[in-house]
Amino acid sequence: MSTLLSSETKHLAFDIDTAANRQQSSFQSMPACYQADQQVKYLHLQAEIDVLLQQLQTLKQDKLSSERVQAD
Repeated sequence: MSTLLSSETKHLAFDIDTAANRQQSSFQSMPACYQADQQVKYLHLQAEIDVLLQQLQTLKQDKLSSERVQAD
């Protein structure tokens, strides 16, 4: 079980790093009309959305894989 948890933790850390990279590029293209605190909130929410979408995609892939194994 600890191996599975460790694997999930590593995957989540990768997702967070990926989201942070996207966040940085989004920050550079963001209009200057937003105040700094609003930019930080927006970028934090955007990173959270990216991570959640990645987790959802992973869950869907896992579900499809398990359905294929059961069908065989």
